[in-house]
Amino acid sequence: MSSEWRDFYVILATAAATLLGAMFVVASIAGRIVRKARATQVGAFFTATVFHLAVVLFACALAMVPTLTPLAFGIVIGVGGLAGLAIASRAGLWIGRAANVERADRLWYAAAPMVSYVLIVVAAALMVDGAAAGRETLALALGLLIAAGIRNAWDMIIFIVGQGENTP
Repeated sequence: MSSEWRDFYVILATAAATLLGAMFVVASIAGRIVRKARATQVGAFFTATVFHLAVVLFACALAMVPTLTPLAFGIVIGVGGLAGLAIASRAGLWIGRAANVERADRLWYAAAPMVSYVLIVVAAALMVDGAAAGRETLALALGLLIAAGIRNAWDMIIFIVGQGENTP
């Protein structure tokens, strides 16, 4: 990866790692607050968000490997993007079937990650083809995933705090 992208990937990786750490702290607190009836639902949202943040962290780390060729990078990113798309689609179907999920949650927990993974696959194809637009497309996809991660982490914290207020 070229040096002009270095700072971008460092910033995204730092944000993803920080949010991942915060998610583990919130998960440990949530275990004591969230009622058992809601634990499966909360766990599904947590797992998906942690996965998306880990993808950002891994992709940024991979982008910094100096000996990785653009072709190899594109192939690995493409395989990861397809796996992420499968996982995001599964989560999207679950969220789509849930009756009590708000429209904003459907957008940020389901649609945004699916769009991000489609963009990652497109970026990978562009990189394998040698097109410079692959980097910009990957940057857009990872930026969208980190934005969703920030929003969703905040949403979960607010939800858990609300659960704690309802606990006798």
